[in-house]
Amino acid sequence: MITVLLILCLQAEPAPAVTNAEMFALQGENNILEEEHFGIINGLATIGVKYKDAASLCGFWSPPYVSSDFSLEITLFGEKVPANRYGWRPFEVTREGTLGKIRVWTAATLLYQYRAGMLSLFLKNTGDTEVQAPLHLAWGGTLDQTKVWEFSRPQSQTPAPAMLLENGLKKTQGACVLALQTDEKTIAWDADASSGSTRITLAAGEEKTIHLCFGMGDASIVETCSQLLADSPNQVGQSRAEYNKRVEDLFTRLPRLTSDNPALETFYTRSLVHFLTNRWETPEFVLHPYYGTGSIKGGCVCNYLWNFGEVWEILPLYDPRAAREHIQQFLKIDITRHFAFIPTRGDAFGPWYMVNQEKIIGLIYFYVKNTGDADFLKEAVNGRSVLDWVVLNALHGDDPAGPVQLIDYGPSNSHLELRRGYPYNHIMPDLNGRRYMNYCMAAELCALMGAPAPYLKERAEALKLLLKQELWDPDLRWFRFKDAAGNTDLRYTVQLFKLVNSPVLDAEQRAGLLSHLNETEFLSEFGLHSMAKTDIAYDQVDIDNGGGGACTCFPPQIAERLYKSGHGREADDILRRILWWGERLPYWGDSLVANGMDYRKDTPLQCTLDGVTPAQCIIFGLFGVDAAFNGDITFRPQRTALASRLKLTGLTIRNNTFDIEVAGEEYSVRCGDRQIRAALPKALVFLAQEKEFHVSE
Repeated sequence: MITVLLILCLQAEPAPAVTNAEMFALQGENNILEEEHFGIINGLATIGVKYKDAASLCGFWSPPYVSSDFSLEITLFGEKVPANRYGWRPFEVTREGTLGKIRVWTAATLLYQYRAGMLSLFLKNTGDTEVQAPLHLAWGGTLDQTKVWEFSRPQSQTPAPAMLLENGLKKTQGACVLALQTDEKTIAWDADASSGSTRITLAAGEEKTIHLCFGMGDASIVETCSQLLADSPNQVGQSRAEYNKRVEDLFTRLPRLTSDNPALETFYTRSLVHFLTNRWETPEFVLHPYYGTGSIKGGCVCNYLWNFGEVWEILPLYDPRAAREHIQQFLKIDITRHFAFIPTRGDAFGPWYMVNQEKIIGLIYFYVKNTGDADFLKEAVNGRSVLDWVVLNALHGDDPAGPVQLIDYGPSNSHLELRRGYPYNHIMPDLNGRRYMNYCMAAELCALMGAPAPYLKERAEALKLLLKQELWDPDLRWFRFKDAAGNTDLRYTVQLFKLVNSPVLDAEQRAGLLSHLNETEFLSEFGLHSMAKTDIAYDQVDIDNGGGGACTCFPPQIAERLYKSGHGREADDILRRILWWGERLPYWGDSLVANGMDYRKDTPLQCTLDGVTPAQCIIFGLFGVDAAFNGDITFRPQRTALASRLKLTGLTIRNNTFDIEVAGEEYSVRCGDRQIRAALPKALVFLAQEKEFHVSE
C-alpha cells in the first residue's frame, strides 16, 4: 500500500527564500479568501491551513486516502497563538504570532514527491526572564480510502481510536494508519484524549525547536515518519528547491510577461499558478500527470470537460503530452451522455453537458495547431480515429442527410443552472451559434488530413442564416430563445458574447450584442456579470451564470474574443476590471463577483484549472499569437490602454521561441538572431520554412 504522511518539523530559523519562491507568493494582508477555502498542495497531497492562528492544520486529502476532519492544533498557555502575519505559496504557508513573551513562527510545508508535509515551528522567549510555557497538542480525524473523487470534497467518516506509540500516537482503520510522532521526549501522550502535553522552559532570549511528524498510509508509516523526522530540516529545504525548479520549468515552457503595469503582470502570473496547483502526480490515477478541475482541500478533483476544455490553446504549449492523453481519455467515455471522468478509474461520470462537443473539438483543433502534431488525428480511440471523433461531434444533434436545423436541447436547465426558476432551454442561440465554429474547425482538420469535407462549411453557412432568421431580434439587438412550443423569450446571458469573434455573426449582430456591454447591463466595477442586471432572472447570489458575477473563465475568454475581433477597447475594459484577482486571491475558484471584491463560496471548486484562461487571453488575444497548420506564426498585438510597454519573453510554439515587445505604437518580434519591427495594428508573420518574418497588412 502507498504510504501517506505529513511531517511537522519545528526548526530554529526560517529558511531563506529560494529564487522563484516569491513568483506566486501572496501576503496575508492582501488575501480575501476565507480559511475554509485556504490550503496548499504539492501534487500528491493537499491540506487546509488555518491562517488566523499560527499552529493549526485542518483536513488532509491524498487520493485515495481521506481524513477530511483531520485536525492538528498546538496551543501555548491553553490558548491558540493568534497569527498577526502570514504568507502563502502553493506548497507552503508561513505564519507569525506572539503570545505573552513567546514569539512563534511556523511554516506548513508540503513535501514534493511525498504524500507528506512539514510544519516548521520556532519558539523564542523575547523577555528578560525565564518563561515556562505549557504546550498542548490536540490531534484528531476519521480515516478512509475512496476511489470516488467527484465534485464535492471526499468525506471520511470511519472512527479510528488512538493508540500509544513510543514517541507519539497512531490511529488504525482497516489497512490504513494515521501516525503522529515527535522528537520532543518530554511530551506525555494520552491515547484516550488523542493529545499530548508538556511544559516548555525558555530562559531569557532562548530559542526552542520541536519536531512533529504525522502521516497516513499502511503500517510502515510509523517507520517512515521516524526516518523523515530525522532529516526534517533537509526535507524542507529540498521541497523549497523542488518548488523553485517547478516554477522555473513552467517558465521554460510558457512565456513571462513584463509590463509597466504591475497589476497586469501579477494578473498574468497568478493565472499560471493553476497549472501547478491543479497538477496531480498520484500513482493511482489513470493519467500521469493528471490535471484536475480542482485540487485544494480535495474539491472537484474529478475532470470535467466543460472546465478542461477552457485551456485548449495554452495547455498544448505547457504540457502537450498531457493534452493528448486527456483528450484521448475524454474520447474513451461517451461525451454525448456524460461530462466528466473519475481520475482513479477513468470511467464516465455525470450527465451530458451541451458544451461538450465544442470543448472536445476545440481541444483537438488547438492541440494540432499549436504543436503541429497532425498525426494525432490518425490515432485510434475506441475504434475510431481522432479525426472521425471530431466529425462525429461536429454533427452531434444534426442530421447531415437533411437541411440544417436549430437544435432543440430539451427542457433541461443544465446549461446555466439558473436558481430562481426562470428558463433558458430548448432552442438556445448561444449553443446553436457555437455549432458554426464546430463545423468550421472540423472542416479545417479534414482538409489538413487530405479528406476535404466541404459539406461541413456549407452547413455552417446555412446555420448562420437560420440563426438570424429565427432568433435574432433587430429591435432589441439580441437573440431570443424558443421553448418547446415555439414561443420566444429573452435571457440576457453573457454566453452570447462568446460568439463575438465568430463568423456566425454579421456586422449588425456583432454591433448589437456589443451595445449591451455597458454599466447598466453587464459591467460593474470589479468584473463582468453573467446575466444582465436588467434581466428578470438576475440573481446576485448565483455567481457563475445567474448574474452576481461570472465563472472565472468567462471574462478572459470574452476579452480574448474581443481582441481577436478587433475590439481592443472593450477587451481592455473587461480586463481592467478584473486585475484585482491577481492581487487579492492566492488562486481562483469557480466564480468571482463583479460588483465587489468577492468570490463564490458555496462550492468546493476553490482552485480551478480554467484559472489559466487570463494568461491564455493575454498570449493569444492581447498579443495576437496565431499558429497556422503549416507552421507559420502570425503576431498581431492589440493597442491597449492597460500598459504602454509590455513584453512576452520565451514564447515557444511550433518548435520556435519568440520574444514580443510592444512599446507605444510599435512592436517587435525576435526569434533567435532575427528581429523585425512593425507599427500597430499591422501583423507580422513568421514563415516556418524560410525562418523569416514578413509584414502583413
